[in-house]
Amino acid sequence: MKKFGIACLFATLLLSGCLSPENDRLTVTPLGIKAGEEAFAEINDQDIAAFHLEGKLSKAYFLKWVEFLPNHKERTLFSMEISPDDYDTTLRITQSSTAKYIRFGASFEDGIMSAKEALKQKPVALSMQAQGDTFTISDYDVLTLRRLSTNIDSEIKTSSSIDIHGPQDIDVKKDERVFALVLSPLES
Repeated sequence: MKKFGIACLFATLLLSGCLSPENDRLTVTPLGIKAGEEAFAEINDQDIAAFHLEGKLSKAYFLKWVEFLPNHKERTLFSMEISPDDYDTTLRITQSSTAKYIRFGASFEDGIMSAKEALKQKPVALSMQAQGDTFTISDYDVLTLRRLSTNIDSEIKTSSSIDIHGPQDIDVKKDERVFALVLSPLES
């Protein structure tokens, strides 16, 4: 009878989720940027976004800057590993375009990452979208999305970052380049 009671207790704990593996519960909240940052961004033709990350990660994640390719794949331009831990911190992102380069930068905790990607042609149209709603992380979260076009008559289609679950969800036109900052689990 004692064994039956222990088995029932164990089954109850298992079914209630008490003994199941810990889930990642990191909440990402968009933050407004400071007035000084806004003025600096306008002068330097930059887009700045900030996010507050709060919660716990039970496994490692990648914060990576990717370019979406026309064949529905992605190319990682740079990445930073976010270790399993408790977080209550801010992630800041900057991005800008010039005649020759598109530049990216991100600061998280004590880490800073930056890169520049050469552009063959100067973009004449661009759109930038940052995640605007608070969300709990999933398997593929787009924090910012930037589309560049070299065609003056091109209408840049904006995609909702909530609807992007991987490179298969992005269509890249012939005269476009599409970049995103993505948060996803470290693949084993």
